[in-house]
Amino acid sequence: MKMALKTLALSLSLACGVALAQNKPVTFKFANFAGPTAYLTQGMYEPLAKDIEKDSQGTLKIKIYSGASLAKADEVFDAVRRGLVDMGWGVTGYMPGRFKAADIPEIPFQARTIKEASTGIWRLHEAGLMDGFEDVKVFALVSSGILTAHSTEKIQSLDDLKGQRMRAAGPLASASVEALGIIPVGLPVTQTAENLSKKILRGSLNDWNALYTWQVLDFVPWHIDAPMGSGTVFLVINKRSFDKLPEAAKSALKKHGGANFIDRWSNGLENENQRLRKMLEDNPAHTIITPSDADIERWSKMVQPVVDHWTGSTENGPKIWQVYSDAIQEVRKAE
Repeated sequence: MKMALKTLALSLSLACGVALAQNKPVTFKFANFAGPTAYLTQGMYEPLAKDIEKDSQGTLKIKIYSGASLAKADEVFDAVRRGLVDMGWGVTGYMPGRFKAADIPEIPFQARTIKEASTGIWRLHEAGLMDGFEDVKVFALVSSGILTAHSTEKIQSLDDLKGQRMRAAGPLASASVEALGIIPVGLPVTQTAENLSKKILRGSLNDWNALYTWQVLDFVPWHIDAPMGSGTVFLVINKRSFDKLPEAAKSALKKHGGANFIDRWSNGLENENQRLRKMLEDNPAHTIITPSDADIERWSKMVQPVVDHWTGSTENGPKIWQVYSDAIQEVRKAE
């Protein structure tokens, strides 16, 4: 009798242990090259992770590794693809030539807001036109903040930067800058401040948030507030990691990703960018120049040959441009 009770107790104990093990959440490693106090970390990814965890019904935990501790900015995509990390974010422009359609938002003077560009990018993905993401699970594809031009020396116009070296990440960003008579230098944002400090660069294309996040602001007191394009931002998941998840975890990721992520990302980052721009506007050490509509139109015409060449030499180029442009106009009309 005692032996039977002991056997029963052991069976119950093992059963409970299995149940506890089964109820233990899966932990996702999230590669984040932004610093631990950056807006994207504290204002975007940490709240996002908490919401996903909550909706996963305790089946998923997302651990964010900030400051490029798991992968550098230009290494995140491959780290996720290979399964070195489960999830991460990056910018396609840091890997030039790899994602053709994703280059399109880099064209200046098109999208004026993050939502316009983000909607265009996601529409390309929905239409099956966004190449290069076949080996990963796409959580979201959105736009970086709309870039503006920043200079170490006094300028009144983009024309004043002709012949000068400016950071411009991405092939179409570089081609567009060159069309304006400026010398493009392709660098990840993480290397911008150092190159400005050494006077290797005269200026840089960054959104307002990046100026603060990457210490670029210390070197550029002059700013041209023209929509100088943006970059495609990806949030991707390793396919094998995703496939192994419980259904509740998969559902939570789907709920907060895709088209559902656009408003969260666009509204949050746009509000932060405008807040930071206002801080600079009120700072007497900084000068923000807003170009005239005539200047924007003139510069846009200078860049048009870049668009024509890209659409003419890229598979599905005209269709990609049309889908992206139509989405921008649709958002603009609705606002």
